Amino acid sequence: MYPPSGTPFHDEATAAFRQETNNVNFQPGVMTWISLGVLLVFYPALSILSMGEDTAALLKSLTEGTLAVLLIVTILMQWAIYAINYGAVYLEGTGLAGVGLVRIRGVDFAWGIAFLLAANVILSGVAWVLGQVGLPMPGEIQMLIPSSASGRVIWVAVSFTAGFCEEIAFRGYLMTRIRLLTKVKSWIIPAVISAVVFGVSHGYQGLPGVILLSIYGLMFSLLYIRTGRLWPCIIAHFFQDFIALFAPWIDRYFQLGN
Repeated sequence: MYPPSGTPFHDEATAAFRQETNNVNFQPGVMTWISLGVLLVFYPALSILSMGEDTAALLKSLTEGTLAVLLIVTILMQWAIYAINYGAVYLEGTGLAGVGLVRIRGVDFAWGIAFLLAANVILSGVAWVLGQVGLPMPGEIQMLIPSSASGRVIWVAVSFTAGFCEEIAFRGYLMTRIRLLTKVKSWIIPAVISAVVFGVSHGYQGLPGVILLSIYGLMFSLLYIRTGRLWPCIIAHFFQDFIALFAPWIDRYFQLGN
């Protein structure tokens, strides 16, 4: 059922969008603005503040113990953001279905793996171009990958957390809420904003990392739009980080999980 005439969100395009995305009952509230503030301001600001630091020196100074603590803090922070997003969708009356998190299907794995393979080919080319113009990707990111058995278990948790929490935040929540609140009739503006915020939120990787991950974020946005589901994005995001345990060179160019 579409929202009744006279409500703030009543127009045919918006009503159809609400119906298609399981957001018929969407009603913004305080938690909506808190979630958007965290995703659009707080999270990117934390990353921007780290851009001036010597990332290589910091990573080289980490022991296995301090690296484990850093990864655990990352996990806790991302689940805290997820909790805020979950509270928002609950109070908005849509639940997680309103951000595209519906029952997982086998085809979601096919979409996720196919996307991952194609995206890595494209992004390797982008990274090469950036290197040619004097913006090489920082190879020090590989130092985030633990070498101990316990550290590798934590890394698996980091990979799942990043895939699940970041995709709900940047693709599912941010894109749908921007479109619902602004009433724009296409995904272009939400997709671009989501991609840029996603890239900036990895500002500790420097300008090359921000550029590359903004492009990757846009590709994830297109996957979300094409499938209308979050699971393909979550699966691809998880495996992007997870396979770094077995092929560290994969993340020579980009690292999503931290």
